[in-house]
Amino acid sequence: MTGILKITVACIIGASSISGCSPSMSTSSEGETAESVALLDEFFKHLEAGETSAAAALTDIDFPEEFLDTDFYKASAAIPSRAKVVQSEGNDDSVVDATVEFVLDDPKHPQTATFKVKDSDGQRVATGWGEKFSIINTASPGHIIVNGELEYAMKRNDGHDLLLLPALYDISYEDPTGMTQLGADGTNEFDMPWPFDKSGTYEIPANVSISPGALLVSAQVEAESIADVDAQIDALTAACVQESLSGPSCPDNLPKKPRALIDSSSVQWFELPGYGVLPSDGRVEYSKAFTVEADGASYAQSAIYSGTLMKDSDGKIVFTR
Repeated sequence: MTGILKITVACIIGASSISGCSPSMSTSSEGETAESVALLDEFFKHLEAGETSAAAALTDIDFPEEFLDTDFYKASAAIPSRAKVVQSEGNDDSVVDATVEFVLDDPKHPQTATFKVKDSDGQRVATGWGEKFSIINTASPGHIIVNGELEYAMKRNDGHDLLLLPALYDISYEDPTGMTQLGADGTNEFDMPWPFDKSGTYEIPANVSISPGALLVSAQVEAESIADVDAQIDALTAACVQESLSGPSCPDNLPKKPRALIDSSSVQWFELPGYGVLPSDGRVEYSKAFTVEADGASYAQSAIYSGTLMKDSDGKIVFTR
């Protein structure tokens, strides 16, 4: 995985007994927080061991099984280690708000997140790190794949909700058409820390944005690719004229003239608005429409070229009608 995403925060020291390390903070100005801090220490100890079910049992969150699968979780670019509570507010008799620092991939650049510990059915539980995360892919034909295992297709009017344990997740994008990518340089992979640290400094591909609760993918077909397709359609219109507006190069819906074309130089194609790229799940459709004039008369029906776009093995854009 290349360094597409970088995190810049303060260095931390682990919760375990390491030379020069300080323990988790267990008191606040409002009272004792030792029980809550101990629960968070245990939660992160299970995460570091990849014990997802044991960690989830210390929360009040109903995680779907796919997010607790140990193979899925351990496929993360990194899982938390050396966690410690650095600040806590509240007390063990009510709610404790705690700031936790933990290492993901680089001990010099740790992650910081805020957790809550509260009572639930008579037990102290951890929660509140923004467990639900949405992948919003409303216009990209490709799929988002998390940790190489869970795949999420385009969902035009909604997002996919994930419930994630803290980790550095491996995110990749696959477009079977080859028409879109996340970065201008062809990058289709990056790492995403969860919880998202708002104080961090991130570099992500140009067609991705990350907020504390969502990942938005907007991998559009590039303008230069559209220009390539338009050139192919221009060639089709020219060939259609040579075929007297009735050959295989012409749009399928172009009605046949009642008489043969008299003057091919009189043919004009006037582009109509409202057509263009239409991405769908695993597919990119493209259409371009014209009003056609020939021999001084206009066709009553629009002439529409429509088909799908795909890049072949040589990177050439193919427009298939």
